[in-house]
Amino acid sequence: MQPAAFLPRIVPASAFAIRLSFLLLLLLLAFAGRAQVLTGTVTEASSAAGVPYANVGILGKGIGTVADDNGAFRLQYSEANLLDTVRISSIGYRAQRMLLRDLVARPTVRLVAEAVALRGVQVKAKGLYKRTRTLGNTGNSESSTLTLDAHDLGAEIGTVISLKHKPTKVLNANFNVAYNRAGSLMFRVNLYRLLPNGKPSNVKVVQRDIIVTTSVAKGPITVDLTQDQLVLDEDFFLTLEWIGGADARNVSSKLAFSASLGYTNNDLYLRDTSQAEWERASAGAVLAGLQPRISFYVTVQD
Repeated sequence: MQPAAFLPRIVPASAFAIRLSFLLLLLLLAFAGRAQVLTGTVTEASSAAGVPYANVGILGKGIGTVADDNGAFRLQYSEANLLDTVRISSIGYRAQRMLLRDLVARPTVRLVAEAVALRGVQVKAKGLYKRTRTLGNTGNSESSTLTLDAHDLGAEIGTVISLKHKPTKVLNANFNVAYNRAGSLMFRVNLYRLLPNGKPSNVKVVQRDIIVTTSVAKGPITVDLTQDQLVLDEDFFLTLEWIGGADARNVSSKLAFSASLGYTNNDLYLRDTSQAEWERASAGAVLAGLQPRISFYVTVQD
């Protein structure tokens, strides 16, 4: 029997055209979804000086960043985000909202200074704060830890601090590092008001940027708050926000905070970049009933 002759496969022209069109469509979709980078600047409207460490982000999309000390920022986005709303904010300035496509067209944002009306608190007379105590979780475990899952600058993690007595004077804030192999890192310390349902808001208690740069490999980061004369009559949300230093991958994999598990209310929230939604952390179904607690605490007088 003679072996069958090998015949080349002929593709009809119509089929070739369909495949070519499909390939072009895939290429267009890939191009549309490809990350692009917007470089811009946040400045003061009155002086054109840069606004340091301003938050820039697409609301509710987990796409955001933080400006540097000169107000310059880099925001990664895709074509699909052009009709999304971007929020630009900084303490002491009126926040701005605009469509991303408008920010791409004019990447210099001018923020207008805004006087902040502070809520009144009941203040005890000097010398009547008799007890100094710590509020929050003071554990320094190296085996039970929580990491900061950072997508970009502005990643933030924190816990609710419940007051024992009211009013309470806050002296300092403390953050127990289980390990830091990422090197020198820059953080912003934030204290937020709580919503009526107990979840964190985006309204800050302290009306200044509290910036700390640290290379601590293990142990507490302690931040002095005495200059703020901070006297509170309500519970609040205490966080660390990553705003500089190593890249996101190293922050996510080489930095961890001491933590613990307990049968308590779950007051731990985090977000992976600026302007993202607060997400409640979970210990998982395997540990049903147990809730994670991060080792953040404050020293107070009451």
